[in-house]
Amino acid sequence: MKISPVLSELRKRLQKFKRYGYDLPASREHILKRAGIRRGTVLEIGTGKGHLTSLLAKKNLYLVSIDMDPASLQTAKKHLKALKRHSRVLLRLMNAEKLRFPSRSFDHVISADFFHHAKRPLRCLKEMMRVTRGILTLADLNRRGVKTMDFVHQSEGKRHARSRIPFPDLKEYLLKNGFNVKSYRHTCHQIFVAQRRNS
Repeated sequence: MKISPVLSELRKRLQKFKRYGYDLPASREHILKRAGIRRGTVLEIGTGKGHLTSLLAKKNLYLVSIDMDPASLQTAKKHLKALKRHSRVLLRLMNAEKLRFPSRSFDHVISADFFHHAKRPLRCLKEMMRVTRGILTLADLNRRGVKTMDFVHQSEGKRHARSRIPFPDLKEYLLKNGFNVKSYRHTCHQIFVAQRRNS
């Protein structure tokens, strides 16, 4: 069976990540396992190329995924279409600093590898907290993950984004603002699963 061009390109890049020690599909699976999403409404922050989106789309969920980069959304759309999962996801061009959703409108809000790209991470976190009715899952690169991504981007003649706030500070902010937080680690990631105390 002929593979679509977008899947072929994405798989080549995933192989490159793996050579440098970052197994992205395994990482996304682990993040989802820790998030414990089985049903309900889900908002994904930072669609990217649609790796986590495609896994979420396999579940029977109401799923919205946002990104503020039109090119990323186009790639994600092609990715999802190639996997025949595009009809299960609502992709939206939107800035995470100002989410256009009512407060507490999603059972789950999740992001992976988003916060090191965010220009105003705390503003994004506040918005994510606002629209979360139940559980908020944040995953981002740990030191090993940052080093790995730096190697990959350098091999492509690029520079990878650096976080404007230490990721553990987000956990402290959640704890101070009405959430209980569990912490987990995976090879290249730190993961926080936060639950609203009064949910």
